Amino acid sequence: MSTSSVHDAPLTYEEAKELARHQDISIRKSLAEREDIRPEILFYLAGDPSAEVRKAIAKNKSTPARAYIDLAKDDNDDIRSSLAEKITRLAPKLTAYEVDRVQSYAFQALEILASDQLANVRTILAQTLKDVAQAPEELINKLARDSELSVACPILEHSPVLSDDDLLDIITSGISSGALGAISNRASVSHLVSDAIVETHDIPAITTLLSNDSAQIREETLDQLVEHSREIEEWQGPLVQHPQIGNNAAQRLAEFVAENLLETLKERTDLSSKTLKSIRKEVNRRLVKSNAPIKKIKFSIKKGQTNKDLKKEYAWLFQQPPHVIAHNLKRMNKLNTQVITNAMNEGDYEFVLNGLAELADMHPSIAQRMIAMRSARGVVALCWKAGMDAAAAVSIQAKVAHISADDILLDAKGQYSLSAEELQWQLDFFTNMAV
Repeated sequence: MSTSSVHDAPLTYEEAKELARHQDISIRKSLAEREDIRPEILFYLAGDPSAEVRKAIAKNKSTPARAYIDLAKDDNDDIRSSLAEKITRLAPKLTAYEVDRVQSYAFQALEILASDQLANVRTILAQTLKDVAQAPEELINKLARDSELSVACPILEHSPVLSDDDLLDIITSGISSGALGAISNRASVSHLVSDAIVETHDIPAITTLLSNDSAQIREETLDQLVEHSREIEEWQGPLVQHPQIGNNAAQRLAEFVAENLLETLKERTDLSSKTLKSIRKEVNRRLVKSNAPIKKIKFSIKKGQTNKDLKKEYAWLFQQPPHVIAHNLKRMNKLNTQVITNAMNEGDYEFVLNGLAELADMHPSIAQRMIAMRSARGVVALCWKAGMDAAAAVSIQAKVAHISADDILLDAKGQYSLSAEELQWQLDFFTNMAV
């Protein structure tokens, strides 16, 4: 029997059982890929001596859950990675009945994989489960405490399963600055968690916290940070723009922040007239003292300019991870296509990826998939959605996505060679892959 017939022709139980013992690995592999085979045959193939056959079983949607535990202990890294991908995508969609029936296998397998020696396996779990509200609490807490930042950070930053008590316990147990920064960047940070982060005295993490508009920070805590920012300049920028800064704190900031930040403070519309008058008085005092006009940095980057002034103005922000920089630049209306082009020319490709995602209103993981798959059409669609011109899209394909010259999708006299409908189809395709 040929490989194609094994893959396509209907098989009786006896035929499948015979093929499962076939000497030809390709025959057994084709059988292992089929979803219409009886569970006991697939379970049998999970113990096949060939890693290729076992990998096919790990990916097969019809593989019975009782095979998961053995596959989770498999010596082959690719098999465990494939299983991790499948179970984590399956677990959130299980009905209550299915959970009761398979959790003793599927969830046990997840727990085994969460302790896997291969960081990539644990990273797959973390990336897939980070947004799942129904994920097992014990598993999420284990991943959140992982020593690898690629595992812990997605969970710490995104998981809705983690409670304030969990986060406080993790913070007080002592974690790296990167992990602390992930907590600081959560979509919702309570007063209690903010206080705990501030008590660590971790400057980068606190800078991220101050840059997070959704973080709740008590007035007393903000006052302390304002005082400390006299010596810690990284905090001055985000404090000047922080939405919760009160009038008294704003007046104290005006006493010592740099001139360009003082100008930003003066332009706030949420401060009292008395506070604004005090700030203007400080501006005038400095003018008289210097006997020269304040040099206000122009950070609306235009064609031909570099990102140098932008980085000088927001030095505090450019110490953060690329996705935090891109998100906050967009929030402050400082992110545009020229900034992206400049970053590409400077070789800062990770920022380019995150900047494109922000301008395209797309989750960075989707943009990452387009780049990682070296899909010329996908990358072009990303650039189009982000507002980049067609010529820049060609450069991004070559420099950022490393697409070979023969496969690069060229522009058509300065215009995109694909229609808007085709480009939108690509965006929908990659977005649906993430669902």
